Amino acid sequence: MVGVNSFELSDGTLVLDAHTETTFDGVREAQRQLAEIRITGYDTVHVAGLVEGTDVADQLDTLGIMSVRLNVHHLIVVGENARRMHQTAEQEGSWGGESIPVFGVEHAYDELEALRGPRVAILITGGVDADMGDLVTRLKEERS
Repeated sequence: MVGVNSFELSDGTLVLDAHTETTFDGVREAQRQLAEIRITGYDTVHVAGLVEGTDVADQLDTLGIMSVRLNVHHLIVVGENARRMHQTAEQEGSWGGESIPVFGVEHAYDELEALRGPRVAILITGGVDADMGDLVTRLKEERS
């Protein structure tokens, strides 16, 4: 089981911190945990970066497909090297704007501003070329 720590922001947003998960299996398991929270009535957001591994292209495809199939409401893909996850998610579903590619962690934070609120759960998984810990730290500064 993946270690996901959680905390709540002052606006009621639930943050699921799995920023140290950079393997395909770890990110996929964290996605499943997010899907379980969605079932309880939360809107869901997954912020993801590039995974490590040997079949990275196939793994990014699978993660993009799983985002759609698990009905994640928004996918924010951080970094040009992870963009394939965004492209696959858009091809898999009838998504229009639910998958958002961004260049860096700062841009991911900016996108989250519009998505936050009560009954919103944000999952942050790691990226091998983007320090998602910076995003988690910035959000922790806004805890209740």
